[in-house]
Parts: sequence; structure tokens; C-alpha cells
Amino acid sequence: MPTLALFDRLVGSPDAYPDADAGYAAAQDTAYVLNGALGAGTGACVSNWRGEARRPGGLRYAEVQVGELVVGALCAVNAFGDVDPGTDPVDLSIVDALMAAVPSERTNTTIGVVVTNASLNKADCFVVAQGAHDGLARAITPPHTRFDGDAFVAAATGQVPTHVDIVRLLAVDAVCTAVRAVD
Repeated sequence: MPTLALFDRLVGSPDAYPDADAGYAAAQDTAYVLNGALGAGTGACVSNWRGEARRPGGLRYAEVQVGELVVGALCAVNAFGDVDPGTDPVDLSIVDALMAAVPSERTNTTIGVVVTNASLNKADCFVVAQGAHDGLARAITPPHTRFDGDAFVAAATGQVPTHVDIVRLLAVDAVCTAVRAVD
């Protein structure tokens, strides 16, 4: 079983972080909303390279459906880079600022899970997880820096037969949409 971790303890009160009882209560609540500064996203931020000008990140969920096929992405967004709305070319003036802001520790990461009702095997799930990174790269500038520990996993329930590349494409969109929802 894969395990992912997010370091967000530099922001917020230590009392703000959930414990096992809070996790159990959330799992029992069918109306629980998977968006905001909660759970793994409690102290998460984006634009961490900006120091004190960073902005709140958090837990975000997005879902794409085509016919019976559903692909969802749950992301805990705590990125070194900025959320990129995808409407403008990359602002290269960021390079000098990034050089000055390079941290000595890796305390940024965006982690997530892509879940689908597709019929996929273990190798297919790996391909879908790779697609999740493509979605992240569309939504964060700069993506996957040496100061991020980005990771995604994928899981499939096996109910809808389809091609893995269709699921991967939908995973790219779901992750990109979830991460961009931070802004």
C-alpha cells in the first residue's frame, strides 16, 4: 500500500491539525466536502517561493465523467510554485526571484490520488499516476522543482472497461482542475 506525506506544519496552529478521531468522523459524514484547509491540506500553501506572500493551498477534489467512466482526483496542494491559470505564457521574470528564494529544505509538495471506476491493472494505474503529474505540470509554475516532493497514486475499482489512455487523459484534466481550484 502506497503512503504519501505532506509537510505543512510551518503554517497554522498545531491545534488545527486533525487526529485519528477527526479522520474517522469525516469518513462517516457523507456530506463531507473535500475542499479547503482541512485534513492533509490544513496548513498547505502555494507560491511558497514568495515567502510571506505565499497563499493558502489546501485539499481539492475534481471529477471528470464520460458516459459511465468516472475519474476523480483528490490533491493536497502545498506547492513551491504558483497556481497557473493557463491563460498566459510563463512569466520568465520569475527566474531571478526563484534564484533568490531557493530554500535549503524540501518542505513543499503536492500529493494526490486519482480514483476511477475503470477496469485497470497495476501497470495501467502506474500510467494514470504518471498522467496525474502531467495535470500538475499544467497547473503549477514552476512544476516539480527540487524543492517539491510531488507524488500521485492511482486506484481503480474495475467496473467500466476502457482504454488506459482515456483514463490518463481524464486524470490530467481532473488533477489540473483540482489544483487550479486553489486560486
